[in-house]
Amino acid sequence: MKNYYRMTDEALIAGVVAGIAEKTGLNRVGLRIAFFLVFVLINFIPGTGMGISILPLLIYTVAWMALPAREQGLSQAEIKKKIETRKTFYNYAMLGVTGNLIPLIAMGFFYPDQLLLLLFTVPVFLLLLPATVFIILGIVKAG
Repeated sequence: MKNYYRMTDEALIAGVVAGIAEKTGLNRVGLRIAFFLVFVLINFIPGTGMGISILPLLIYTVAWMALPAREQGLSQAEIKKKIETRKTFYNYAMLGVTGNLIPLIAMGFFYPDQLLLLLFTVPVFLLLLPATVFIILGIVKAG
């Protein structure tokens, strides 16, 4: 990973994907969406079990620790704009997670027997769909 770095000024989380996109010349938004989809869809590989679902997170964390940070030396106005961009991403992500959890918590509170039936009969992909859509929207909006 020689000459790779994290772009902390362009980070939504730690700047790993932004740095890789910058170094390889790939579209940053597309690479972020691809990484997120791998993170979500890896759980649906038959016969792999739950252990593999942490693999993308582990890879990202190791890259976060291993790659040196690089700043672009932005002005105060540009830094404020980047902070607003991150807030947009976090707001969309939280909206998606909340959109997933509130109905499940409400159903578990009022109809606990129905919740178990729902969790065992509805494909997990459908249960994760609202959060997935909102997080991808947040990535696109954040640029």
